[in-house]
Amino acid sequence: MNKLDNIYLSVVAASRNDNHGENLDQRTNIFIKSLAENCKKHQIKSELILVEWNQIPNAKTLSDRLDLVSNEYLNSKIITVKQDHHLKLPNSDRLNFFQMIAKNVGIRRASGEFILATNIDVILNQKIYEFIAQKKLEKNTIYRCNRHCIDYDYSGNINDNYLDQFTNFIDKKYYSYDTKTNSKHHVQSSIFRYLNIFNKNFFNKISIKNFKSIINKMIFYFKYYNVIPVFFFQKKLFTNACGDFTLLDKNSWIKLKGYCELPIYSWHLDSLFLWEARFKKYKFYDFEDRYYIYHMNHLTSGVISVKEDLFDNLNNKKIPYLTNEDFLDLASKFSKNPDHLKINEFWGLHNEKLN
Repeated sequence: MNKLDNIYLSVVAASRNDNHGENLDQRTNIFIKSLAENCKKHQIKSELILVEWNQIPNAKTLSDRLDLVSNEYLNSKIITVKQDHHLKLPNSDRLNFFQMIAKNVGIRRASGEFILATNIDVILNQKIYEFIAQKKLEKNTIYRCNRHCIDYDYSGNINDNYLDQFTNFIDKKYYSYDTKTNSKHHVQSSIFRYLNIFNKNFFNKISIKNFKSIINKMIFYFKYYNVIPVFFFQKKLFTNACGDFTLLDKNSWIKLKGYCELPIYSWHLDSLFLWEARFKKYKFYDFEDRYYIYHMNHLTSGVISVKEDLFDNLNNKKIPYLTNEDFLDLASKFSKNPDHLKINEFWGLHNEKLN
């Protein structure tokens, strides 16, 4: 297929050819099918850049395994990062996939006016396509939305009404919502919420264990006094599930030098990108609730309900990741120098010729 001209939207995602995370091929094919059908339906000139990271030799490649659909409104292609590039990085013996570095590879090579960084288990709601089709996206603005986690049956039906009935978890700006139990898992950092917890623990259930916990939290907050007010008192950034949907114009992605290329598990790295953008005075647009994405659940989904198992697995395998304290430490450094960690001019393997 001929390359499209005047591409408005580049969609960047990353994967690998080891069938990780359960139903990989099925999830990815649904993701591609949705993009192809809806970019054509809404007449959005787009491209899909799927980065195949750490390609395993002598195994079926993603090109061999996937239905890489293209049409007159979507040009789909795979960029391959071979195993030898991966093995040059620290921790490559413990971690097969550096997701954010892989996405940077795609971002660096995207040709669209705007770039959506997302994942291969995501389906965009029709309202988002309608919004993008208006071509009124603003530059220097990061767009974020809610995420509906669905237990999808891989029927191939990607109609919104059909998908909605499989929703069992919703990740929003201030909390994640369990639709089965109606329970909310708050992600908002509020000083009043912590004071309430303090009062309950101190006056109602005072114990040595609680007292130690309170003291440790106080030490933690005093240590990061310079950035804690940003988290507590400024308008909250919509970081919940941001790895599945971060939309920004290409020039801004380039100026920001993409995601931090730390060779660790990707936890918090997507949020760190948003905090860096805040300190660099970028604008944020948070979609209303009727604009959202669907996330096809799988065994290693990054949702609250499996977070404890995720960290246990990472710790057991000695795979490094950013703890909350590590994250705040970097945020503190970003508040003083937003370009901290962004010293590599060749981010996204820009100096490498990739196919």
